[in-house]
Amino acid sequence: MPATPQDGLDYPLLLQHLDDARTRFDVDWLAECESTNTVLLERAARGAPSGSVLVTDRQTAGRGRRGRRWLSSPDCSLTFSLLWRLPPAISSAGLSLAVGLAVAQALENLGIQGIGLKWPNDIWQHGRKLGGVLIEVAFDHEGLGLIIGIGLNLRRDPEWQHHLDQASAALGDDGAQFHREIVLGSVLRQLAKILDCFGKEGFTPLRDAWCVRNTLLGQAVRISSENGEHLGICGDVAADGALILHVNCGAHLLITSGDVSLAPIQT
Repeated sequence: MPATPQDGLDYPLLLQHLDDARTRFDVDWLAECESTNTVLLERAARGAPSGSVLVTDRQTAGRGRRGRRWLSSPDCSLTFSLLWRLPPAISSAGLSLAVGLAVAQALENLGIQGIGLKWPNDIWQHGRKLGGVLIEVAFDHEGLGLIIGIGLNLRRDPEWQHHLDQASAALGDDGAQFHREIVLGSVLRQLAKILDCFGKEGFTPLRDAWCVRNTLLGQAVRISSENGEHLGICGDVAADGALILHVNCGAHLLITSGDVSLAPIQT
């Protein structure tokens, strides 16, 4: 993980907070790129190894789920992607929840309060969106690779506000002023643990830890997709990561991850 003078990433500080996971990752930095997921997808096709990480100051075409923009800035956000390969026998079902859990635990390990998880791939703080996960698939000569994109708000950028379609949070709202290298090191270290567990047994052993952070549990919610919408009470998640939605007459629906939106119903 060599540093060069023009690098905008403090590699010694990152290595310090990666601790014993430093050999698991190869971290690269770009001042600007179209999208860290896009660049890493291209690198995966050229044979980049599992554990490759790309961090950027600014994305010119960052994307989230359902076609949303993924905003970033050098001073206010942590934006990176990770290439990871799962063993062939392991299903990727529930992976976005596992990644969200790793991020939540990493932030909690830094002493950050009020962290919750919103199915299937958002990180919340005090009831507002703090960050998100976007996972894309890369097929290459080694088989199935996964590009895990993660974005977190470290501080507020006034230019973002008119682009946002929901209430947002930033770590700095509580007065926390973490260097992004500290947050990145903590997140990658926890990701190594969680992804190792997922690679052996899938999402099942991680389910309970995710459920205790389920920020919308017991709330009235709306599930929207291209096929329509469902109203109900948000339940826990199943062993495969599907959301349990409690509807009328005591019945429940299993909502699988995909092009689906989950939102609380305002009363």
